[in-house]
Amino acid sequence: MRFIYNNLAAIHVALVVSLLAWLFGGARADVLEPVVPWLLLLTAEVIVAFPQKGLMETTYEARERVWRAMKRDPFVWTAVGLLVLLAIPFLNNGLCASCDRALIALGHNPEPPFKFLPYCVDRHDHYDVFINFAIVLVLAAAVRHSLRARGKRLMMKLVVWNGFALALLGFLQSVVGAPGPLWQPISELWPANGFFSTFGYQNMAGSYFVALFGIAVALWRRADDEVYALYKTDPAAVEKNRYRTFCRRHTFLIPALVFFFAAINTLSRAAIVLVIALTTVYFFHTFFSLSRRMSRAERVRKGTISLAVTGLVVFFAVQTVPDDMRHEVGSLDTNEVLVRVTGKGQYHVRVAMEIWKDNFLFGCGGWGYKHFCVPKMTREELKSIQSVGGANVHNDYLQFLAEHGFIGFGLMTATVLFLLAPVASTWRHLVRKTRFAKPSALPAKPVALFVLPAPAFCILMAALATFIHGFGDCPLRSAAILALFYVSLASVPGFLPHEASSEEEENHAAC
Repeated sequence: MRFIYNNLAAIHVALVVSLLAWLFGGARADVLEPVVPWLLLLTAEVIVAFPQKGLMETTYEARERVWRAMKRDPFVWTAVGLLVLLAIPFLNNGLCASCDRALIALGHNPEPPFKFLPYCVDRHDHYDVFINFAIVLVLAAAVRHSLRARGKRLMMKLVVWNGFALALLGFLQSVVGAPGPLWQPISELWPANGFFSTFGYQNMAGSYFVALFGIAVALWRRADDEVYALYKTDPAAVEKNRYRTFCRRHTFLIPALVFFFAAINTLSRAAIVLVIALTTVYFFHTFFSLSRRMSRAERVRKGTISLAVTGLVVFFAVQTVPDDMRHEVGSLDTNEVLVRVTGKGQYHVRVAMEIWKDNFLFGCGGWGYKHFCVPKMTREELKSIQSVGGANVHNDYLQFLAEHGFIGFGLMTATVLFLLAPVASTWRHLVRKTRFAKPSALPAKPVALFVLPAPAFCILMAALATFIHGFGDCPLRSAAILALFYVSLASVPGFLPHEASSEEEENHAAC
């Protein structure tokens, strides 16, 4: 019970992030709408009432510390600004030229009451966007201020093991031939032609498990660093408990391997490309990082073993890949990837840009694209209008720009940049320290790349994969993926030395 009380904030955040994934991938508004307001209230209560305590810190002092930090944090004020901007359209509603044609014909004014303020044409659709960002930003604030470094790491571990259960569920559904997520017919959940686990759209599932793959690798690298640090201080203890130490070092490789195959099994071509690219990046980063600890003979031996294991995994994946997956992989080529990312093959990008130009500052409201796109389309485009998925620009950033304008997009971007600010500050500090370090203490070259702790690097690469996916589809329209993206970025300081070192002595005592 003491463990639960001391880590209540971390457990709560992990449960909320996990619950969003179990609620059909956070993409069903009818399921989220009655649940998210309660999650918001509970999370706000956790931030204020149950923050994690530091060493020799009372609960009252922890609350005061969190409150002072939040009042000074530009991320919090930027998030408040974004939520206020998203809340104004509920009081400033207009009419849709195509959907509300009958009301307009009766003489109703289609313009919003205040043309100079943010507006929307469908309060219900706009509410879906509002609650997604509300819960995600509150979760990020909780991770940023209510969790200590150990809490950030514990939270990420719980999220990974929840994802492990989701991946196993997806494989089980594939084996038994489930009709849809959680055995509900796909037609009732999502108008798409594929699903995996609790996600009704394979591209969202792929993006989620690619991100989890990167986080699992980050936790593996963290465990390996901890065992190595213990070995340097007490090699006898490590040798005495060799089996336990081995399990401690490599446990998170199990979910990482499962997430790798889960991302591929979603049949999302973007996920297949991104998870293979991440695997390649992680392999070389790990090899060059760990080679600094090894002698030349160890590098050759372990490098050969690593290549052999990687080759076996690839061989197994190629030999066991289903026919539909072979078709998806076979259809991949550079030209198609560029067309999908740039949007040249569809009308959505052009139409979204025109909508944004007409609503430059504040956009046309949440999910407003689907209400404004038809009048902007040419006759040829209307003949080939996209009936499935036509409400999306298939570029998360252009859609957000069109629906929330330059100011909304700027506030959203600022929240991400403020989450990355501690990472950038620590990176600069670590780069400066290398100027005075001994050659034996230097990381692998290039130093600017390898000076950042490996777990932080892996999480940032996983977030980058989600960011890239957003250029060619709509993964961030899922509350589960959006929450994982923000929460993982907010947790990165828990893997950085400037915060972790100050809490190293309390990692086990406070837990």
